[in-house]
Amino acid sequence: MAACTSGPARSEPDAPPVTATAPVPSGADGVGGGTLRIALTVDPASIDPRFVADDEGDLVVGALFEPLVRLDDLYTVVPGAAERWEVLDGGQRFVFHLREAAFHDGTPVTAADFERSFTRLLDGTAEPPSYLGHLLEPVVGAAEVQARGGAVEGLRALDERTLEVRLAAPRPGFLRTLADPSLVPVPESADRDPEAFAARPVGNGPFAMSEPREPGQFLRLTRNPDHHRRPSLDEVVLLVYPDDSTRDAQWEDLLEGQLHVAEVPTGRVDEARERFGASIDGYRGPGVLDGTLSTVYLYGFDVDQPPFDDVRVRRALSLAVDRTALAEEVLAGTRVPAVGLVPPPVPGAQPRACAVCRHDPDAARALWEEVVAEYAPGSAATDETTDETTEDPDEEPDGEATEEPGDGTDAAPDAPADAPPEDLARITLTHNRGRTHSAIAERMAADIEATLGITVDLQALDLSTVVERIREGRAGMFRIGWDSNQPDPGAYLVPLFHGAEAGRDNLTGYGDDQVDALLDAAQASGDAAEARQAWRDAERLILDDLPAMPLLWYRQSRVVAPDVAGLRWDAFGRVDLARVRLADD
Repeated sequence: MAACTSGPARSEPDAPPVTATAPVPSGADGVGGGTLRIALTVDPASIDPRFVADDEGDLVVGALFEPLVRLDDLYTVVPGAAERWEVLDGGQRFVFHLREAAFHDGTPVTAADFERSFTRLLDGTAEPPSYLGHLLEPVVGAAEVQARGGAVEGLRALDERTLEVRLAAPRPGFLRTLADPSLVPVPESADRDPEAFAARPVGNGPFAMSEPREPGQFLRLTRNPDHHRRPSLDEVVLLVYPDDSTRDAQWEDLLEGQLHVAEVPTGRVDEARERFGASIDGYRGPGVLDGTLSTVYLYGFDVDQPPFDDVRVRRALSLAVDRTALAEEVLAGTRVPAVGLVPPPVPGAQPRACAVCRHDPDAARALWEEVVAEYAPGSAATDETTDETTEDPDEEPDGEATEEPGDGTDAAPDAPADAPPEDLARITLTHNRGRTHSAIAERMAADIEATLGITVDLQALDLSTVVERIREGRAGMFRIGWDSNQPDPGAYLVPLFHGAEAGRDNLTGYGDDQVDALLDAAQASGDAAEARQAWRDAERLILDDLPAMPLLWYRQSRVVAPDVAGLRWDAFGRVDLARVRLADD
């Protein structure tokens, strides 16, 4: 959440003037043309598809490159660099037939380029290695290449325009994965001069770079007239606003006509709607885009650590938190209360999957008092309990650990009269540093204290330290953020909750045989309806056990000028710039 400060004068991007380039032919079918200007709040960490690390990088890579397949507005797989394909052996083998195409430097795009690029992503011995190899982990031989390098057994260029991909197990849904902006071909020149390629990637997409990037300033993308989806726009200029944490500079430039797409400053959403109108669906311009995004904000529990090993404790804590207040009061409407693990834009997401993702203080107190009664002196539970959550009094924390009690204004008059046992009287919320994370944690602590009558300590640490403590079993309740650019429930449920992922992305230690079987069945099913039902059944079981409680879904906040048509900024951060055009004045 941005804070208004009286800092130094803003640093504006050194934008190229509209007249900086020579005239080019008009867009597709003889109409269109022009320069689209988009504001970026973050300078892309990389625009090399092998190392892209953020949404801004995905935006650029998605324009410069084209994967084997693409996703349409309904997230259905459609042809990309491959004009057709076969899914064989129950979803375990794919054969792609490439269309005739060339890279921006004129060299042909071949199946060997895909094979080499995919191998480079997986190669754990590459310098530097890519962290995106996980996208290709289902491919036969992927684990060996990640460990030792070499050729990938499951990748084979059958001829110049035919690529075969074999998986270790049937995964019909893998076809969607192949639409990822990173799974694209790169020419051999990328390895001969990596630095030059990183500054000006040579791709096979509808736009090309006419000049190397200017870090911290702008990126200029020009139309590739030879692409099979010839864009209407002459060029796209992406302007970086690195010092504009409040988004005010973007807003001013938008009002002055210097931008077509910008982020809306916090507190100006209503004004933006009055000036520009609302999007028809939250994702499609013109107007204010406010659709729910693919990111989910959760708090996880170490399910092996008392008292969080008791599902009633986890449910009580979830019921004590007011998600609506978090979204509307703390975060000014930039988030949406989460009632499930899979965000609504993901195909197959189910409404209100979580029965305890609501604010119900009475139900929370009833569960908590039930647990407290069992922990009372002389009970069997007391004899077996170990105080694993108590910090060593001599241990210096790695970061800030502060107690943030509520101010008493929301205190519940009928909170438990008897103090709970020591191991239930105090809990710690561990989160990574940041204004937004701290604001969320402070409000959660106030809600929990007011409802359950316990003390909540806040521990803000560097992200690497948070993960280290979680893996060491020294964080009982901790913040988790999860995002995916794959529109599939499995991209959320499998990494975070499959038992086989424990110790990797499954930080809670949760595992359940029935859940694992449902997740495995959903991944292997070639029937869309059958897979969807398995995902939903698994999500409900996970939420019943509640190893992690969903808190918030993110919401985008952009505005698209009235003269822009065909722009859709989807929930996964993807924008098909080839479809965008500028209307006549």
